Amino acid sequence: MNRRRFLASVPLALLYARAGGALAQMPPAGGLRAIADGKSFRFGSAIDPQDIADPVASQIYIDNVNSITPRNELKWNATEKRPGVFSFGDADRMVAFARKYNMRVYGHTLIWYRVPDWVSAITDAQTIQAAMNRHIKQVVTRYKRSIDAWDVVNEPLEYDSPDLRDCVFRRLLGDDYIRMSFDMAHEANPAATLVLNETHLEKKSDVFEQKRTRVLKIVEDLVAKKTPIGAVGLQSHFRPGFDRIDQEGMGRFCAALKDMGVGVFITELDASCHFLKREKGFTPASYAEIFGDVITVAAERGDLKGATVWGMSEKFSARDEKDTDPNAACTKRVNLYDENNDPRSSVDGIKRAIEAM
Repeated sequence: MNRRRFLASVPLALLYARAGGALAQMPPAGGLRAIADGKSFRFGSAIDPQDIADPVASQIYIDNVNSITPRNELKWNATEKRPGVFSFGDADRMVAFARKYNMRVYGHTLIWYRVPDWVSAITDAQTIQAAMNRHIKQVVTRYKRSIDAWDVVNEPLEYDSPDLRDCVFRRLLGDDYIRMSFDMAHEANPAATLVLNETHLEKKSDVFEQKRTRVLKIVEDLVAKKTPIGAVGLQSHFRPGFDRIDQEGMGRFCAALKDMGVGVFITELDASCHFLKREKGFTPASYAEIFGDVITVAAERGDLKGATVWGMSEKFSARDEKDTDPNAACTKRVNLYDENNDPRSSVDGIKRAIEAM
């Protein structure tokens, strides 16, 4: 649907911006989806329930992506707040949206250290294993025909350390909880691509090199046990002025996974502007390099199965909870479109990376 037909099909009142009563601005026609489809490349974005409900926000997804990742609606805190009592309303609506517009759905996430209080309160191995099995089986089976890839274990390592995270699953089941999670997910849907998703694997520092080494060891052990791991997810939340892409280290990491028969996903790509004052040469045009380079390195050195940005337009995104400075250069994570729905340079960076595949 082109922009003129879209605007004509929607009640005028719905197309007014939330502030000031001005007509909401649509991004320019011609998004990234056609390019990704032309390359048979999975390109997606995180999405929230309000994005589907808003005609302008939803059209941005329709024009730009062929895959969506429900940002919060498939997490344990959303799907099973009480033991054995499941709720899937918002997730079902997102899956229906994806089906309507011929998009794939990436599931995020099954096992993560952030769980409902009742899960954290479990004190014995048998009970936690039963809870894991029930939860994974119920969620994955429900979407067996709709979701073809899952973050099975999310952030098993500490944020800024190569150490395995102290979570309820590890405390009660040991390091083997990772293997158990993958086996449970595979049993629920043998056709799904199962992913271990982690932070900082694409960044430059001695600690992050140690994280890459630790993840490779985890994957090596899983492969040796014939655990059905299909890929590692590189979250790719960048902080310009604080982070730098380690093209060589990231490249070696992706190549090592490929040698083991394991692919990579870029799962949560976005950027922050909190530290821009530290990098004097940084301009808005520099976002193109960040977004493009991480995709290019993964595609050239590894088996890149897809890339997902962690949101489309800053106009419709929530304020960054980590930003407490009212005078900051920005208050939201940088995505593809700014507060006016104008494209950032990140669009061109991603476009060039996909076209080069």
